[in-house]
Amino acid sequence: MNKIYRYSYLTLVTASFFVLPNCSGKKKLDDSYKKPINTLSENSISLASGQYEFAKTSSEVLWECMWLGGAKHNGSVQLIEGALDISKGGQISGAFVVSLDSIKCFDLKNKGTNQKLISHLKSDDFFDVENYPKATIQLLNAEPTGGNNFRFEGDLMIKGKIHPIVFNGQVIDHQTYYEASLDLVFDRSKYDVRYRSASLFSDLGDRIIADDVKLSINVNLNRLER
Repeated sequence: MNKIYRYSYLTLVTASFFVLPNCSGKKKLDDSYKKPINTLSENSISLASGQYEFAKTSSEVLWECMWLGGAKHNGSVQLIEGALDISKGGQISGAFVVSLDSIKCFDLKNKGTNQKLISHLKSDDFFDVENYPKATIQLLNAEPTGGNNFRFEGDLMIKGKIHPIVFNGQVIDHQTYYEASLDLVFDRSKYDVRYRSASLFSDLGDRIIADDVKLSINVNLNRLER
């Protein structure tokens, strides 16, 4: 577990990036992530105990923000550290770190517009990257829900603020490594990211930015040799 706690201040704050200045509306994203994928069965995946470290070249963190009308912005941030510990009883814990300086936006093709948006996201209007260059997520518990599906519990830290999160994911055994796919939605306003927030303003019309943001983390994990 020491390996895992070394990463305890990870940087999942990147997820916060999902909240973009021109993502408008009070619409909430689908909350199905809060519900178990299915019922635990004897066919649930059995994970080998040990300590695992993420593969940098084949891991990614993607973000998405939805407009009231259904349109969306999306992009990525770089995962710079990550570890997973599996006990002999199959319990999972771990942490992942993301660099907020690495944020990218995919859908804005104009270079000037793209860079203006990224600069705004890094400012103190949003994530204040100069003072909070990393975001963190820590996995504290994993409950198998059938097949290779899991229900995870953990803590998400953004701008120095920590709140519990619950989300679903999958762990796939590729014999030589594990592939973990995690999907979560969080309320940015809880992390003091309140620029044009629906929870704070009611008179901005289409200029209101959705509070809910989505993060997809795809990580390949290699077992550490003892």
